[in-house]
Amino acid sequence: MIEPSSIRFVSAGLYAISAVVLLVLTSRKPVALRRYCYPFVGVVGLASIGLGMWAAGIGTFSVASGTLEGGQLLTDYVAYPFLFGFAAFVSGAARRYVGGVVALTALMRLGYDVAEVFEGSLALAGTGSILVGYVVLLALFFGPLASVAAAQPPARELFFKKTRNLALFAFGVLIGWAMFQIAGLLDTFTGTVTLEYLDILLRVGFAGFVFANVETLSAEVEAGSDGNVGGDGAPNTAADRTAPASSNPRSAD
Repeated sequence: MIEPSSIRFVSAGLYAISAVVLLVLTSRKPVALRRYCYPFVGVVGLASIGLGMWAAGIGTFSVASGTLEGGQLLTDYVAYPFLFGFAAFVSGAARRYVGGVVALTALMRLGYDVAEVFEGSLALAGTGSILVGYVVLLALFFGPLASVAAAQPPARELFFKKTRNLALFAFGVLIGWAMFQIAGLLDTFTGTVTLEYLDILLRVGFAGFVFANVETLSAEVEAGSDGNVGGDGAPNTAADRTAPASSNPRSAD
């Protein structure tokens, strides 16, 4: 049977190649849009480094009744919050919503580590935090974030919906994997292969989708350069742009 370390080394190589491809694609994007692309290059590149460390056994340490992998923590705690934070950003929501999504995703990832290395009530609490956190994410993305996105131009609203659906679906499947893993229902080979597949889908697949649709955000870039940006960082609405700059009290005379 193929060793898990070999699978991870192959995955690390795929991430490295993907990062180079994404970097080339970024260089072909308009300069104003590259700031949305570079973070994805970094996330995928970091995944290559973290997975390489994990495969080589670098950064492994014991906690309670289990072990944690420094390479895995390095990439997961950056990738998951960033991807969901970006999906929230696409909606045009205020920074407090984006920050809340980022923090919630990080807490869910922490819950997995707690459930993995502790036993009893702590493990149960960690598992519960994952499930409850996902329900809260669903409520946010289909509730207030969707309402904010509905006020955006149709193309950006559609971009938000697709980004949201991709992130939630991939993460939902990943949570299902985590439940099986915590319960000890996956053998080492199956667990390793499925995890790497899901992570590549979430990181590289998400990045590829964003790169194909990043021009949707060009309206915000143009609005920012023209000074037509609202106080929360979102472009002003059509009504705001057409409203007179000031009212003339004499016009009522």
